[in-house]
Amino acid sequence: MATIAINGFGRIGRACARMILRSQAHRLIAVNDLADRAAQTYLLERDSVHGGFKADLSGVKFSCAQTPQECDFDGAEVVLDCTGVFTAHRELEAYLDRGAKRVVISALSADESVAIAPPLSKPEAAIVSAGSCTANALYAMSNVMNDHFGVAAVLATSIHSYTSDQRVLDGRNDDRRRGRASAINIIPVVTSAAKNLIRYDPTYANKAAAIGLRIPAPNVSMMQAVFALKNAASDEAINAAFTRSQNAALSVTSDYKVSTDIIGSTASAIVDTNLTLCLDRLACVCAWHDNEIGFAARMLEFAKI
Repeated sequence: MATIAINGFGRIGRACARMILRSQAHRLIAVNDLADRAAQTYLLERDSVHGGFKADLSGVKFSCAQTPQECDFDGAEVVLDCTGVFTAHRELEAYLDRGAKRVVISALSADESVAIAPPLSKPEAAIVSAGSCTANALYAMSNVMNDHFGVAAVLATSIHSYTSDQRVLDGRNDDRRRGRASAINIIPVVTSAAKNLIRYDPTYANKAAAIGLRIPAPNVSMMQAVFALKNAASDEAINAAFTRSQNAALSVTSDYKVSTDIIGSTASAIVDTNLTLCLDRLACVCAWHDNEIGFAARMLEFAKI
């Protein structure tokens, strides 16, 4: 049972905490955030998307440190940095200096010395990025399509719920469209899904591109990927390939689900077989994912040491 500390108690940090507190595989010993303990506990126990949650927090230390160096994480074997702020290797080493054996970050890092690990991999690095929910979805889908039919190219659209970095009402933003009201608009945004697919697997270089759309929903997203295939396929063959390839990060559904039906799912990609389209060597595949819980599940897989 690994002892875990969390720095950054936003949407992903709290999702990780809920999963740890329900799990027999890990033990949460510390949480750090700029908010005080009362605020942290309130948001953990009351969530507008995931519902109420009660847990024994008597063994969890809460703190409000500003930097990794100041975090009181003594005794933690694994640190989950969910701040999205500390992404440089030199910053994250502070956790290792305090005794942690592994650091998993919830953000992408421009520092090439920080390893990025695709879903279900077994990274050896002490500091690792779990990538992004969108890249994880696209990776899971692309792997199956490439293994069974060969992928010549993929164009993807990330249809993503709004996030806390967007505005409730129109306001100034360097990205003008990101400054528009998130709950009443479909907002085109830049997505790193294809860029990070290539980081996961460099063979997709010059063969993958993606755009993003933020939609008026608080959670759950869909990845739509259009594949140019090397070999002919059919709707039935594609769905059969995904059904045979299911694992912890990838599942399928034929139940005519809508987004709220996906809340709480731990898979990174849930392929909706009713939406699969194929014309010989051109195929469109759609996969749901809970962009909070699914991503938290991948982070916790890397917490196994």
